[in-house]
Amino acid sequence: MLPAFGIFSEIFSTFSGKPLFGYRSMVMATMAICLISFMVWLHHFFTMGAGADVNAAFGIATSLIAVATGVKVYNWIFTMYGGTVRFETPMLWALGFLVTFVIGGMTGVLLAVPPADFLLHNSLFLVAHFHNVIIGGVLFAGFAGITFWFPKAFGFQLHEGWGKAVFWLGLSGFYVVFTPLYVAGLLGMTRRLQHYDVAAWRPWILIAAAGIAIMAAGAACQVIQLVTSIRHRQALRDEIGDPWDGRSLEWATSSPPPAFNFAVLPKVHGAEPYWQMKRRAIETQQLSSEPDYEDIELPRNSPTGFITAFFSTVAGFALVWHIWWLLGVGLVAAYAVFVWFAWRDVGHTTVPAAAVARSDRQRRRARAEWLARHPQPGEPA
Repeated sequence: MLPAFGIFSEIFSTFSGKPLFGYRSMVMATMAICLISFMVWLHHFFTMGAGADVNAAFGIATSLIAVATGVKVYNWIFTMYGGTVRFETPMLWALGFLVTFVIGGMTGVLLAVPPADFLLHNSLFLVAHFHNVIIGGVLFAGFAGITFWFPKAFGFQLHEGWGKAVFWLGLSGFYVVFTPLYVAGLLGMTRRLQHYDVAAWRPWILIAAAGIAIMAAGAACQVIQLVTSIRHRQALRDEIGDPWDGRSLEWATSSPPPAFNFAVLPKVHGAEPYWQMKRRAIETQQLSSEPDYEDIELPRNSPTGFITAFFSTVAGFALVWHIWWLLGVGLVAAYAVFVWFAWRDVGHTTVPAAAVARSDRQRRRARAEWLARHPQPGEPA
């Protein structure tokens, strides 16, 4: 969830046109979640007979982590308050997350009470709560993040119309699927059933089945969005590297960025250096002076990480199945790759200053053309 929270923090700030509200409290809440998350795991085992004292301790910890998460929710809400909110696809996913995750969080606080969890832990109520949190948090963050950073990675935006269709079908389908499961769980329906014979459960399961069809339509739109965006990538091209009027430093590079990222390391003063540079350029109607370009050294690409991960996977497989000879092979091979990487005599790749200058001047030319189309407020375009 924590990487998902980072994605949403970027998106709420960007599409509200404001710095993130209460940045320090946001960081403190994140650290609190990091710490308390190690002390809540037993809320999955309230029924195992550990005793009232143990259950109470973990129930309190689970409630406390909800407080830290609530701080972040208010940070995001107050970030939007007074801002100029733009309802682009990433922001729609963020707003959908906010509502869905709060609902999942409130049902989580209910399940943090051991007596309530004792009754609900094996029901569809728990299934609905879990998906409220995970889909509303992690999956929505994935969709928001892909849409948000896709142009930075590939140089063109995803189709906005199809993106909004994905969002509305995905969000509405999600609620049609999982809201009935809360009711079915409160009616006593347990999870992991092969079949059921209780007539009172049937209407709710049929509604959930209809929701699956809606979510499937959303998934189909996702595929259509990707295909359409690739086919029309020239029209969707990100020319200046900043399609969302972003606030963080990655939007200062071209899209996709060159291998060296920044032609000259930017000078960072404050929490939003790129936003400050961009506002200054609009106010003065000129870019900063061209820097002195120098050669840039880059490490050579290496397959070490991939090869080591492969042999580590082999070792993990061997541990699961107690294949000791295969475990030895995996560990020795992974270690040998590290030794080979450490002792190899391979220098760096040097990007000449002329190549750096050529790439950066092209970026600056696109920025200058954009700047000419965005005069100061009150000036004629």
